[in-house]
Amino acid sequence: MNPRLLLFLSLIGVTVSILVSGGGGGRGRFDDDSRHYSGGGDSSDSGDNSHEHHPHPHRPPRPNPPRELTKCPDSWILFKRPQGNWCVGLYVAQVSQPVAETRCRDVGATLTGLQSDQERQQLASAGQQMALKHNFGDAAIWLGARRKGSCLRAGMCQPRETFFWTDNHTTGNDGFGWSTGQPDGVWSNVWGVQACAHQFVFASGTTHPRWPGIPHGALDDQYCQEGNINPNAKLFACGKKAV
Repeated sequence: MNPRLLLFLSLIGVTVSILVSGGGGGRGRFDDDSRHYSGGGDSSDSGDNSHEHHPHPHRPPRPNPPRELTKCPDSWILFKRPQGNWCVGLYVAQVSQPVAETRCRDVGATLTGLQSDQERQQLASAGQQMALKHNFGDAAIWLGARRKGSCLRAGMCQPRETFFWTDNHTTGNDGFGWSTGQPDGVWSNVWGVQACAHQFVFASGTTHPRWPGIPHGALDDQYCQEGNINPNAKLFACGKKAV
């Protein structure tokens, strides 16, 4: 046989063998029996497509909202305030304002301010009941308020801007419901200016013949040292945080 022809036939045989065996290039092929495609040697084609499950971390329970503090000593009034609830207790004593402050501290409190006009009216109602109980026709309640150093004379400041609350809890000036013409800042050569504040209360009605022009529950400035006059009966209101 011609050598060239023999070489040609050999080449054809090799080519056919390669095609039948699916060799070369590492490409995928179909199995003759199942027609199942087998991936080639490329690792990116043979990766597992399933996603591994990762459990979510345990969420701690939501904290409960803080409990509202509403407990006050017996017979004290609860005032609900945006900055925290406040308890007010009313006492009878013929004492000056500084002594009243000391008495309040003896029970873990301080002379109270008035957060709002509503609180002013509530305290006036409690004072009226106290006046009836002790047979007072009129009385005044010492409060935790002081005249500002920049407002020593009448007219230097607006009435609601003349005093400030001293209890470190009461805010704003809505509770300063002064009687007409007050605070007038009367000066005494003995006691100086009227630097403290009290609230008038009457046992009955909204006015009293001894105090024309002063309505029940209105505030008035007074000498801090005065303990048994104008009016004679004295009360004081202590305040502290509810628990």
